[in-house]
Amino acid sequence: MGKVKIGIHQHVFTSKITEQNLSVLDYVKEIGFDSMDVNLRNTELVFAKTLRKRAEKLGLVLTGGGSLPKTKELVSPDKEKRTEAIKYMKELVRKAYELGIEIYHGLIYTTGGVFTGKSPTEEEFGYAVEGIKEVAEYASQYGVSLGLETANRYETYMVNTVEGLLRMLDAIDEPNTGLLLDTYHMNIEEKDLYKSIVSAKGRTIHFHVNENDRGTPGTGHIPWDDVFKGLKDIGYDKVIAIESFVDDSIDIASLTAVWRKLAPSAESLAKEGYAFIRKMSEKYLLI
Repeated sequence: MGKVKIGIHQHVFTSKITEQNLSVLDYVKEIGFDSMDVNLRNTELVFAKTLRKRAEKLGLVLTGGGSLPKTKELVSPDKEKRTEAIKYMKELVRKAYELGIEIYHGLIYTTGGVFTGKSPTEEEFGYAVEGIKEVAEYASQYGVSLGLETANRYETYMVNTVEGLLRMLDAIDEPNTGLLLDTYHMNIEEKDLYKSIVSAKGRTIHFHVNENDRGTPGTGHIPWDDVFKGLKDIGYDKVIAIESFVDDSIDIASLTAVWRKLAPSAESLAKEGYAFIRKMSEKYLLI
């Protein structure tokens, strides 16, 4: 088993990386992180070459998040809207490729924050499968994989459990499609985090370590020993990343329903979070 990489999402620091705050990559590397999750939605394509060059110079691995915005409806009964959502995701795949990103992940199988007031239909499930399959086939041309993220019932009605996402993966049946597991969402929806992680053995391609309140990992009630033992037992050797939101911009707040500070500062969350993940990774021989 290889060594895991410890990562952090750009949203801990900023909603958008630009020429003016590009030094955030240097700071992340200085703390000790190996990887950064980049918001593909908020990254300008013309800026991709500059961002990639800086990351490569630092030896920082980039991965790409890009959940569907409310205007892109992959499971809409309207075929034109579904086509528009697929086109949008293909554009993010292309952006990931230009950034040297190998995994494009997030809530990409439906639109977050949109509900019908009832459980998903088989027709909607089919639309999601059909759309992701088409995007996956396109992404394979660029060497990009797709990671479907676990998401709680307050963000989507489509799929909320690892079991449900595994069913979706089976239906999609594309080799470059896997799961992004997130402890914040799993803490709400799964009865046993260890068993859920083990059930996704060989299919988990990215992992978010988030506290129950989305604050600094290790400061709440997530059963972290269960989480890291699960990662060890599935032979996980990819990125373990913090995805929190200290930046208090309107974009971040509305996207994640975070209305208060989750940590004293981005710096404290990053440094303390890194130290905690490293300690747990060493304890379970992931590093």
